[in-house]
Amino acid sequence: MDIGRLKSIQPNRNLFKKILALVVSIIVIVVSFLIISNANREASDTIDVLRVKSEAGLQAYDPLTENNIEKYSLIRKEYTDDMILADDLPHVLNKLSKYYLRNKSILYKDQLLDERPLINEWLYELDYDYEVVTIPYNYLECGGDVLLPGDLIRLRVTYEVGDDAIYNPYDSYDDYGIDTYNPDITSLNSPAKSVVTEIIFDSIVVKDMLNAQSHSIYEIYKEVMRLDETRRQEVMKSEDFLKSIQPRALLLAGTEEQINQYAKYHGASSKTFLITILSRANSNIILDQFPTSRSEVESWIENEKN
Repeated sequence: MDIGRLKSIQPNRNLFKKILALVVSIIVIVVSFLIISNANREASDTIDVLRVKSEAGLQAYDPLTENNIEKYSLIRKEYTDDMILADDLPHVLNKLSKYYLRNKSILYKDQLLDERPLINEWLYELDYDYEVVTIPYNYLECGGDVLLPGDLIRLRVTYEVGDDAIYNPYDSYDDYGIDTYNPDITSLNSPAKSVVTEIIFDSIVVKDMLNAQSHSIYEIYKEVMRLDETRRQEVMKSEDFLKSIQPRALLLAGTEEQINQYAKYHGASSKTFLITILSRANSNIILDQFPTSRSEVESWIENEKN
């Protein structure tokens, strides 16, 4: 027998490896057990909230009923304070959804309304000292689709003065064609018959726009946004919708003095109006509330041109 070979055998090293492997396996099992137990414990710790039950979802301004919403057990860890609890069901019945909600969507407090928004709600918020006037305009000459509700514009009028021209509220031109009462107004021709340009509205807000059928374009957007996504895309791709958002007239809110100034020239035949768009730095553009729909419409219009 080779005594040297027997001495070289180290059984303690293999035993140590086996013990180490056993310990690691036990640790893995214990950790896995703890994780699974914790997950089971969290899964059993739930809280009841409300969610949409209707397969078609909820359209905008649909009333909440026991037929279109239901209780849903949510893991408490996923619950947030803005969700509506199932215990609050009696308090939310008959409230209105603010916009379209998908089937199985959890209900949040800021998604509900107590009553349907008013049509042309800005009219109810209009200052008592202001009036609204409708001004027809040329869509292409006034910025095309750049001009939007909420924009500030400046309105100028150009007209003829003289014996055969429209009434001139000043009629005080000197030999050089300059209005002595209003030096900023200068005629282009002789005093007998001059072309004059003056500012009617130095700065006025476009509250809304009307299409060829005299329908509010802002309200059209609001109605389309009530639809579910599939139906909304279908409608917004239609030729009828694209035509319905082409404006033909502006709704302007101005003071009595501003409206009186416009009325002086409204019925005259020898006049033209010029509308220019002012900076949006202090404007509140209404259609910016619908950035997705607006970008989609613009892309579809561009595709049709191509």
